[in-house]
Amino acid sequence: MPKLVDHDLRRAELLAATWRVVRSRGVEGTTTRAIADEARCSLSVLAHFLGGKDDILVAAQRAVYDRIVERAFRIGGDLYGLDALRAALEAVLPIDEERAADAHVNVAFAGAALSHPRLADSRRASHREIRGHLRTCLREARELGELRAGVDDEAVIDDFIILVEGSTLLSLVDGWAEEGRAERLSRLAAGFIDQLRG
Repeated sequence: MPKLVDHDLRRAELLAATWRVVRSRGVEGTTTRAIADEARCSLSVLAHFLGGKDDILVAAQRAVYDRIVERAFRIGGDLYGLDALRAALEAVLPIDEERAADAHVNVAFAGAALSHPRLADSRRASHREIRGHLRTCLREARELGELRAGVDDEAVIDDFIILVEGSTLLSLVDGWAEEGRAERLSRLAAGFIDQLRG
């Protein structure tokens, strides 16, 4: 009998292999051969599940964003308003090994998106989704009476994304605050939320 393959599981394994290659070689140095070798599969298997190189890169970028969104907005779904916003912020800052690994891949894709239109489109779509989740947190905070007067939701969302992207870049590329980084990033998250409170 032919071997049954869990398509979703195999695809997730191949995407995880892609992230590992991107982390070690960068997006420009990532080849389908390197991904297949990392995943211990043939090029034809890789193509069957993920397509060509551009398809693989776009899928891998989308999947890492999905991981980040899942961690930030769905895990701990019993939180609302500013508590949910703070949890989301801490979930995406590179505070521990898992979050730093995702952030590393995200930074690599961000650089590649400058010259890769499909990656740029994918990142913009992911940011639109994230902005929707953040609007929900702010709406809840307003309904709970947590926000100070005059808070501009779109400006807060811009600041959230700038804080995450900027601190990620400085932490991973420049080694910023390597010693005590987790505590420093947690303080930044707390300060960001506190300045929103009424």
